[in-house]
Amino acid sequence: MDPAVSAAVRRSLGSIDSAIAESRAALVSNPDSAPARDSLFEALRQKVSVLQATVSLIDEMRQGDPAGTARAMEGPGRES
Repeated sequence: MDPAVSAAVRRSLGSIDSAIAESRAALVSNPDSAPARDSLFEALRQKVSVLQATVSLIDEMRQGDPAGTARAMEGPGRES
């Protein structure tokens, strides 16, 4: 994987992991907090999305499909 893409994925996952940790901490102090719960679920969904896109990108790169690689780099829901 291109080092710049790898760095971007790591930064994205780091930000998402921070949001997950913050939401979990908020839920520990206030287990009934709907905003904290919603924030945690959204951060977890984002993490799954980034990981799925990364796996798709790696798979396309492994197959040697430049067009598929370009689509995978666009991310889910952004294909033309």
